[in-house]
Amino acid sequence: MSKILIIDDEIEICKQVSLILSKNGYETSFVSSYKDLLSILNVNFNFDLVLVDLWLKNSTKQGIDIIQKLKHEYSNLIIISFSGHANIDNAIESVKAGANDFIEKPFESKKLIHIIQKNLLELKQRVTINTYRNQISFHSKINSIGFGEYMDQITNRTTKIKLNSSILIHGPSGVGKNFLANTIHMNLSSNNPDTFINMSENLMNESDLLKFSSLHNYFTIYLNDYEKFNQIDLLNYLNHVKNSNISACIIFDSKNPDFDDPIIKKIDYNFEVKALNKRKNEIFPLFKHYINAFSKKKFDNNILLNDEINNLLKLHNWPGNVFEIMNISENIINSLNDSNAVVTNKMVEKVLNKSTQNADIYDLTYKEAKDKFEKDYLLQKLRVNNWNMTTTAKMLKLDRVSLYRKIKSLDIKLDQ
Repeated sequence: MSKILIIDDEIEICKQVSLILSKNGYETSFVSSYKDLLSILNVNFNFDLVLVDLWLKNSTKQGIDIIQKLKHEYSNLIIISFSGHANIDNAIESVKAGANDFIEKPFESKKLIHIIQKNLLELKQRVTINTYRNQISFHSKINSIGFGEYMDQITNRTTKIKLNSSILIHGPSGVGKNFLANTIHMNLSSNNPDTFINMSENLMNESDLLKFSSLHNYFTIYLNDYEKFNQIDLLNYLNHVKNSNISACIIFDSKNPDFDDPIIKKIDYNFEVKALNKRKNEIFPLFKHYINAFSKKKFDNNILLNDEINNLLKLHNWPGNVFEIMNISENIINSLNDSNAVVTNKMVEKVLNKSTQNADIYDLTYKEAKDKFEKDYLLQKLRVNNWNMTTTAKMLKLDRVSLYRKIKSLDIKLDQ
């Protein structure tokens, strides 16, 4: 049930509007001044929509000021302004201040309900979409995951994918499965990045699926490490999307898929992206590509490479695959001060020796990698101390409160 706050200096108007809204299934409250509003703001402001009169008697702030304050503090709040002295300037001024809509007072009940329903629907759609869009994890620096015949074959096959299909992309960490998924999405969506939906833990519910389908001509559902989802739910979900003719594709991402899995057997397209140590002829072209990409950004020109680097690169195992090449290339360019410098064997070897052997780390953003390290570090210390918080806090030179907060923020379970 949506909660609506009415702000009007005429109590009878507040009661009348409140009665109308209650009969239409809304939960309502009202205040008659800015002072009364502050008492709610300071305690528990949890409204979906506010109706605010632009002219308030005996109030320290008027409607425009209230709109600006509410919109600044609650960006997703729907605000509808109204006035008995309405003119076009009032409406424009209130919208500029942050109001979503305007209605003239006295208003007809049907018109008021229509405006409220329209705006609440837009809010629901916007918040729902943003809930999923915020989980999109485009890697801002990766723009290629391979060169040559092998990658050409993959690219050619992606152009044949049809709408309403299911796709499996599998391979080790760091090969760019997410990049390939985004490439497929951009082809199918006519280059619309806003409809790439990354499911991290929970599947989109049926209601949200239908919303997306009604709002967009096409969208992609990306299931990163699909094995962590409930498999029965996932199978039902796959069937639902196909049988409902929803204009979407589902992309399943996996490091080691089980090809006897009933879900995998139902998937339409299968793409394997092999580790770089199995396609060594692509290592040097990728290295050169990213060296020049970062050099262009820093120096606005290409950098010369020592030809012997190719042999050195082939000797490295590349646990982080393409992401590792990209990170090493960036580190090398960042170490240069001269745009005319030559990248030598010694420079590359120095950076390779410092490269992490944890392949999974290359799939993470900086914050995700930092949180992973902190979580692994704290878990190790807690286990050493038999989960004794006092002893662990002393070892880490932290107070117990700070340690508890960090444990909670990293979602560490103390009963492990």
